[in-house]
Amino acid sequence: MRGRVVIIALALAAVAIAYAASGSGGEHGEQERPRATAAPTAAADAVHVALVYSPEKRSLLAPLIKRFNAQRLTSGGRPVTVDATVVPSGDAETRIAEGTLRPVLWSPASSFWGRLLNYEADRALAPDENPSIVRTPLVIAMWKRLADAYGHPRRPLGYRHLGELATGGWAAVGKPQFGAFKYVHTNPDFSTAGLSAVAASYYAAVGKREGLTQADVARGRDQVRRLERSIVHYGDTTLFISDEMRRRGLGYASAAAMEETTLIDFNRRAGDGERLVAVYPEEGTFESDNPLITLRGTWVEPHQQRAAKVFAAFLADAVTPEAAGRHGFRPADRDDEPAGLVSTDLGVDPAQPERVLSLPEPRVLARIRSAWRADRKPARVMMVFDNSASMGGEDKLERARAALKGFFRRAGRQDHIGLMKFSSDITTLVPIGPIRANRAKLLAAADTILPDEDTRVRDATIAGVEAVEAKLDRDMINAVVVLTDGQDTASARTGYDVVKELEAQGRRESGQIRVFTIAYGREANEDELAKYAEASGGKTYKGGTDEIASVYRSISSFF
Repeated sequence: MRGRVVIIALALAAVAIAYAASGSGGEHGEQERPRATAAPTAAADAVHVALVYSPEKRSLLAPLIKRFNAQRLTSGGRPVTVDATVVPSGDAETRIAEGTLRPVLWSPASSFWGRLLNYEADRALAPDENPSIVRTPLVIAMWKRLADAYGHPRRPLGYRHLGELATGGWAAVGKPQFGAFKYVHTNPDFSTAGLSAVAASYYAAVGKREGLTQADVARGRDQVRRLERSIVHYGDTTLFISDEMRRRGLGYASAAAMEETTLIDFNRRAGDGERLVAVYPEEGTFESDNPLITLRGTWVEPHQQRAAKVFAAFLADAVTPEAAGRHGFRPADRDDEPAGLVSTDLGVDPAQPERVLSLPEPRVLARIRSAWRADRKPARVMMVFDNSASMGGEDKLERARAALKGFFRRAGRQDHIGLMKFSSDITTLVPIGPIRANRAKLLAAADTILPDEDTRVRDATIAGVEAVEAKLDRDMINAVVVLTDGQDTASARTGYDVVKELEAQGRRESGQIRVFTIAYGREANEDELAKYAEASGGKTYKGGTDEIASVYRSISSFF
């Protein structure tokens, strides 16, 4: 009941302010590039409230924000306008802590992130108690065929059992016909699902449901590390993972950690195809409570805080259990029954989870993330960088080189990275090798890249794949990252040739080389680059000089 009291108290207080001020009673990337929610033209005297929220709530919040702005509710006699942007929770937390993102309101997927923000910023930017918009538990999404073969739900299934599958494959449970066990979760530095999955793995490893300590993290590392070795890749959002499961089926992954609402959406769109089943781990799971946080930063003015309460009141009234259920979410209050799409017909159990894990202390969360960075599955990546003549204008080359160097600085000590540039010629600047030996070489080589002649992006893409293939390691995440700002002008291959070559290697049972593409600026061939990424199981991005650092950061979430 404590959560309900907080929600109701905050909502009623906000409603009172909204009514007095107005005089009346009354859903899928990655990066999920930051997106603003369209709004009617704001009044000249409007109070603007910047809102940042996590991607899985877009279908729920975007129409509500539009409706709120159209109503022109007031605070202090001035209309309130919400300017909304979608940013993955972990990325937003990092940028707010650094001071490069300064919203008034922030709705990450979980209160995890408010705790981490206060810890990493070393100041209380997020209040301890915040109203929840909706809830959704973390589940293990497993193909129904595999869950049935395993014996779920009669046979217990949790993180301990996933670890056994990770080391022994399906043969460990008497089902060798399904081969190796392949697991996917998002990157804990970016995504709530990833952080929740890894934290829950540590709880399971030490047999606890609350009170996880730093000593427990040290004690549970070996078991968690074994599960991480079954990872296909990481990523910034579960929406990309869901799309890949739909596109590639059982050959892509056996199971994935995702929010219940994402699984519901998957099954809604499955038609007569293969469906997923929500496994609520026997050791317990976390709930994403989707808090609405009014930040206490120095950039937030008192009149914006008051205006934020008007929007909070609007949401408290608008997001009923039925409204939440229409988008696959559970009500904010645990005492309210789930409604709408949260049903057994769509592969979930409204009566679960039986056990909800308690949030670890911020220092323990930070320790979990640092342990994961050291223990995660390593990556082997060739960076392929366009240095054609068109890169010489508009500060493009300088900004892209700086973003590339940021990628090198973020690479984990277990990763192997190389660098290639291309114009009319394709040149390997640094062969793929351990980042511990290569980091300084890569940073120095990036500074030597200057504009040259034509653009051989097709040939360069395949050259990057061949460089990874030459040192392929099936126990690593193998990938190529291609940046280009223009159309191909000099390749021997056609775009069709490239797609066919990438499709052939993308159909492998293991050792796939995923190609991530960046359409940089206005002249790049976005459609063709998207086909390369799709054919290989990678992801495509687009962005200009202002977005390129965020794009490279988002791509780094896959490794």
